[in-house]
Amino acid sequence: MSRYYHPTRYTSRSPQPPAARTQINQSWFKSPLILSAILLGLGVVGATLFVEFTTQRIIHIRADDNSDSAETYTAQRQQHCQASIQHYKPGDVAISMSFADRPVTTQNISISNSLSLLGQCKDPKRAIANKHPGTSLILLLERIQNTVQKERARKNQKPVVVTIAIQDDEPGPNQPNPKDIQRIKTVVHSITENNGAIAFMVEDETLKNQLETNLTSEGKVQICDFKDISNCVSLALETSRKLGSR
Repeated sequence: MSRYYHPTRYTSRSPQPPAARTQINQSWFKSPLILSAILLGLGVVGATLFVEFTTQRIIHIRADDNSDSAETYTAQRQQHCQASIQHYKPGDVAISMSFADRPVTTQNISISNSLSLLGQCKDPKRAIANKHPGTSLILLLERIQNTVQKERARKNQKPVVVTIAIQDDEPGPNQPNPKDIQRIKTVVHSITENNGAIAFMVEDETLKNQLETNLTSEGKVQICDFKDISNCVSLALETSRKLGSR
């Protein structure tokens, strides 16, 4: 019995005709589940980009105790650095200061990519050393006040957040008396009034209690334990973004 070949007959193993393939390829557009997944994905991406572009940019001043008495606090300086960089966004301004008997500005940059800064946290050694005995918080605060005023003079109206890690306030020769709390309050008020906030991370209990007693009325000041640097910095930077620019 002879067998006949039918060119138009398709078995289950035969390739599908072009029309069928086109219909299958186009059918996913009609799937509610697929369309919902696509729309959900686009919504998440859009919301993320909206939040990213509308998040308030800030000026962050990070100050670390570099006095002889704080020489061994390398872990705390590293935590301060890492916690700060993790919260930076493109457009932020990062200003770093080291202080002992005097304050020194070691960095003032505009952030374009925070990942490029991670390397600087690997070497948390002191940037400066004491020229004279003592550690002065008042001289540091006045340097910060002057820095904020310079930024405002440049028409930079971003909120300012200051995070200070300090072991103790120990006056040396010709340095302000740390018990002059009114001088401290005046400078702190000047900084916070100028769209700013300050977080103190203090090791010495006496200094910590003094600041808590006299600065709580400022509202934009937080006093933290030296052991809680990471959480304190995170909270300070997140809070400062809610201040909004003038």
